[in-house]
Amino acid sequence: MRSQPSQPLESNRPAAAGRRIRAARCEERDAVIARRAAALRPFLGRGSEECRTVLRRLLRAERRAAGSGLGYDAARHAALARLLAELDTPPRPTAGARNEKGRHPG
Repeated sequence: MRSQPSQPLESNRPAAAGRRIRAARCEERDAVIARRAAALRPFLGRGSEECRTVLRRLLRAERRAAGSGLGYDAARHAALARLLAELDTPPRPTAGARNEKGRHPG
């Protein structure tokens, strides 16, 4: 059986009014997410179906972590969702040739 500490932990002490830091961010959210996505790309695999499978598995793990609150990383979750969205969007059809004024050749 554990004994109680003689002094309360720092986190158990009531915070003084006005001195509490709730959150601080020194970088833009999109930059953080883009950097995480770039870091994850090499580990996803080569085939597009293989990438989708890995991304879906990782997203499920992030959602479970979000539900429990343990080990959840919002930037990682957003990066994984962004990577999956990139794979799921169909490629845009290429536009036809245009002349220098932007008109289609006749």
